[in-house]
Amino acid sequence: MTSTKDYYKILGVSKTSTKDEIKKAYRALARKYHPDHNPDDKAAEEKFKELQEAHEVLSDEEKRKAYDMFGSAEFRPGGRTTWKRAGEQQGNYEYSYNSQDFPGFEDIFKDIFGFGGRARQGRNRGESFRDIFSKTGREAPRKGRDLEYQIEIDFDTAIKGGVRDISISRQKNGQVTTEKLSVKIPAGVDNSSKIRVQGKGESSGRSKGDLYLRIKVKPHALFKRKNDDIYVEVPVTIYEAALGENINVPTIDGTAKVSIPKAVQSGTKLRLKGKGVPNLKTKRRGDQYVEIKIVMPDKIEDKERKKFEELADSSPYNPRSGLNKYMK
Repeated sequence: MTSTKDYYKILGVSKTSTKDEIKKAYRALARKYHPDHNPDDKAAEEKFKELQEAHEVLSDEEKRKAYDMFGSAEFRPGGRTTWKRAGEQQGNYEYSYNSQDFPGFEDIFKDIFGFGGRARQGRNRGESFRDIFSKTGREAPRKGRDLEYQIEIDFDTAIKGGVRDISISRQKNGQVTTEKLSVKIPAGVDNSSKIRVQGKGESSGRSKGDLYLRIKVKPHALFKRKNDDIYVEVPVTIYEAALGENINVPTIDGTAKVSIPKAVQSGTKLRLKGKGVPNLKTKRRGDQYVEIKIVMPDKIEDKERKKFEELADSSPYNPRSGLNKYMK
């Protein structure tokens, strides 16, 4: 037995609420339970579907009237409805449908309430709406075509998120139309990440496809990214490398202080925990790695050269000793 859902309760509104009040309640809850804000949360995903289902019915005057008369069992894909049109005396007419018969929830209602002729007379058991459309000479509705665009964003926006204004072109009745959209870029996107904008694809007349934005990130002049970690090469003097020093280094959040250990080797990576990229799913941030690069002075004067010679004589060492076994 199919249970009845209380769409008013799902949206937190009363039966006397206006269309604007229903729309406002839906938007607030949809933002809270949207899958983009609740990754891998099945409960939130189901709640979001319930909200869409409730809003789909209560925001439409005809659907809301039918819901108030017959309840929610009639409106869910896969359910079965038995109802009678006002003014008809021939008894109840049964319509059954499932999610495979129709590409979109909205199309079910438009077809039920928009049918004329033999569709109003009901149908045989096991006969799908596609069969009814075939008999009435009408085509079953199809979902509008999805669109995919590539957009380029800067490194900082990919890391921290932001809003991007774009213009989307669509074809309708042989004409090209352009719409301007403000799209939210979530923090942590990377090259080839895709952002789905629901209902912003092409329209089939009854149902709209979705818009998919494929991300391309501009390279940064200083930082490099590997998954959720950021790498930056920082030059140090031979004196800092030998004696150790506290130095300032750049991060995506600003300046951070790093302690260079004594006798550090060129190529050593020092980790700054939690200074990397926020993960799209977990929201946890990766790390930043500071790679040490020892840089010699541009020019060595005679006085400095003598000191280096004295140091070489007093503290000799051979960094290439490990290569001896490969030399002939």
